[in-house]
Amino acid sequence: MSDPSVRPVVPNGRRTLIVSASMGGGHDQVAAETARRLRERGHQVQLLDLLRLLPAGIGGAIRSGYAATLRYGPGRYQRVYDRFADPDAARQLVEPLVRLLVPAARDAVRAADPDTVVTTFHLAAAVVGRLRMDGVLRTPALVVLTEFAPHALWLSPGNDAYLCLSPEGRDLAAGQVGARAYWLGPLTPQSPGNFPNKPADGGDETYSADGRHLVVLSTGAWGVATNLVATVRALVESGRYFPLVLCGRNERLLARLDRVAGPGHALGWRDDVDELLAGAYALVENSGGQTCTEAFGAGTPVVIHQPLPGHGLAAAAHLTRIGAVTRTDDPRDLPAALDSLGPGTPARSRQVECARALFRPDSTDLLECLTQVTT
Repeated sequence: MSDPSVRPVVPNGRRTLIVSASMGGGHDQVAAETARRLRERGHQVQLLDLLRLLPAGIGGAIRSGYAATLRYGPGRYQRVYDRFADPDAARQLVEPLVRLLVPAARDAVRAADPDTVVTTFHLAAAVVGRLRMDGVLRTPALVVLTEFAPHALWLSPGNDAYLCLSPEGRDLAAGQVGARAYWLGPLTPQSPGNFPNKPADGGDETYSADGRHLVVLSTGAWGVATNLVATVRALVESGRYFPLVLCGRNERLLARLDRVAGPGHALGWRDDVDELLAGAYALVENSGGQTCTEAFGAGTPVVIHQPLPGHGLAAAAHLTRIGAVTRTDDPRDLPAALDSLGPGTPARSRQVECARALFRPDSTDLLECLTQVTT
């Protein structure tokens, strides 16, 4: 299994359609970064939200139902996610939605007339793969995975290439899709070379607040976390850490943290997360998603704490196994875990270097090359 090694000459005006889904923020962020990179190479890029292709109200209901399940029925979500491990079970689970989406997706593809279609959401991969198998789409279809542990729905048949976040993820995907699995690495505006003043050992201790180390806690776009108040209190009471919680668009969570933790410990939706991470001692998060990869790019250690069910647990297992994160499951254990990642410690250096190794220097070249490869 070899990656294309010759960078193609892409004529100006090459059309790329990127299909994402407004399920949280990660899929759209990866879609936006993919679009930015391809536009810089001369592609004309159109972005499409898969949920907008559904009849009125259904897309919003799916989004709301998913968020509610994560918050109030994590066990149920885990059972659904477990079905994604089996290709037949995964296809049966989403088949009604795929059939509902295919006509509108077919019309959208024909209207866009793309030279390449890129998907950054697993259901979109299933829909576009179906169009490819049916002969409606006659140009390359690429799947850019946004989860570290590939499951069968990401690897839906019909697509030409499946671009994974890690070499280990690529190897797992290859067991199902063979040579069509590639290691692309994280797609973030940040890369390890963008922060030359922050070496792997942490360097000078300039990234602290009021004498305490600044630790960013991410709850995703929807502000979902387990035992968040207890976690914040454990860090505050340690006397060593200043927790700053990113509440996403969850205004109720933001208000609650202001009451129980005091002002200054919580922020709503931010567009400068990369700057916050670059100045942080560590990131604490629960899903292994896009904020996690941004921390990897910034050279900021990551602790996955009380991971979410499904993709969160899968990412935690994957990233812990390759040494890119530390994992904790009890708020009382979190301060000690952060202590172990202090500046200059071997543990910090090893973890940051493992995370940096996930990035592929020629990721944009590979992405661009595959837009012209048909298997």
